[in-house]
Amino acid sequence: MAIIIIGDVENDVLKIQKNLQQLELYTVHVFQSAYTAIQYKHLAPEEEVRLIIYDANLNLDNCDAHCREIEALKIWRDVPILLSTSYEKPVIFERLLDVGIFDFILKPFDFIQLKTRVGIALKFYEETKKRKEHEVQLNTDLAIAKNVQKSALTKRLMLPHIEVDGMYFTSQSLGGDMYCWFQLDEDLTAVMLFDVMGHGVPAALVTMSIRSLLKDIIVRLIDPVRVIKEVNRKIYELFYTDGLDSFLVTAIYVIIDKKNGMLRYVNASHPEGVMFGKYGETVMMHANSPILGLFPTIQVQAKSIRLTGWHRIILYTDGLLTLYPDQKIDWSFFHSYSSQNGDLMLRKLTEENGLSHLPLEDDITVVSITTAL
Repeated sequence: MAIIIIGDVENDVLKIQKNLQQLELYTVHVFQSAYTAIQYKHLAPEEEVRLIIYDANLNLDNCDAHCREIEALKIWRDVPILLSTSYEKPVIFERLLDVGIFDFILKPFDFIQLKTRVGIALKFYEETKKRKEHEVQLNTDLAIAKNVQKSALTKRLMLPHIEVDGMYFTSQSLGGDMYCWFQLDEDLTAVMLFDVMGHGVPAALVTMSIRSLLKDIIVRLIDPVRVIKEVNRKIYELFYTDGLDSFLVTAIYVIIDKKNGMLRYVNASHPEGVMFGKYGETVMMHANSPILGLFPTIQVQAKSIRLTGWHRIILYTDGLLTLYPDQKIDWSFFHSYSSQNGDLMLRKLTEENGLSHLPLEDDITVVSITTAL
C-alpha cells in the first residue's frame, strides 16, 4: 500500500514526504511528473496506491499543462488526488475539480492540515473500495438469483395434441414476470402467465413466492375460477399493506381440455391473449376479472372457447407492447409463423427485436400454446 507524491518543487515535496513519514501509514514514492509515476505503475502494477498528492506552482499560463497531467493520473481508478498549491483563483480551482482533483492543500501548510486532508482522502478511498467490493458481490448474487428465477420457468412441453413454449427477457437483472404449465392428466393442461407490478429485486421476490405456491394450487383446484380466487387470496395475505406498497398482480390462466375440445380461461386484468385458427380467424381473450392482491376476495368469471383442429394461443405481458411504436402488437407476425412450431416463432421474435442483447424498457414474456385436438 502506497502514497504517491508528484512535484518538482524540491522543498515542498520534501516537506510533504517528511510529514507523511511521521504518520507511518504507507510507503511513500516521489516522482517529478505524472508521466514518470505512470511508468512506475506499469513496472509495479500489483502495488496498491491509495492516495496521490500532486504538488504544483500553479498560474494561468501553466494550468492547462497541469490539468493534462492530472487527467493522465486517472489511470489509477478511484484513487483520490490532493492538489498542493498556493494558487487560489476560484476559476482555476473549478477547472481542477473538473479534471479530477479530490481536495486541496493550500500552502503554506502545517502538519495538522496535511494530516486532516490526507485522512479524509484515505477514508474516501476505503469507502469507495468497500462500495466497489459490495457492488461486485451484489452483481454476483443477482446473477445467481437470475439463474434461480430462470430455472423456475417451465421447460418446453411437447405432446401429440399440445405444445407449449415460452420466452422471457428482463429489463433488469431480475424481473416480475413468470410463466408455468402443468400436464394434469392425459386430457388436461394448465398454463398460467402472471406479472407482478414493478421491477427488480422486490418484484422478483414476490414472483418467486407466488411461483412456489402455484403447483399445489393448480393441481389441487384445476378449475380457473377456483384457482384464481385462491391465488388472489394468497397474494393478499402475503403482500397486502395499508400503504401504497402492496404488490398487485395481473394473470391469465388457461385450461386446455383435450377430451371435451374446450379451452377455459380467466384473465385477471392481464393484457388480452389472442387465439389464432387455422385459416387466420382470431379470438381475443379479454380481461374478465379484477387485478389480484387488492382485495381479500374477488368475483371471478371464466370464459370457454370451443377448440376444433389446429389453434395457436399467444399470451404475453405488457412489456411486449414496448416493441411496437404505437403500442399495438403486430399480430400478423405471429400468424405468419402459424405453419411453424412455437419455439421457432419465439426465436424469430427474439432475433428480429434484439431481445437477447438490447436494453429493454420492461420485462418481456411471451407464451405460445399450439393445440391440435
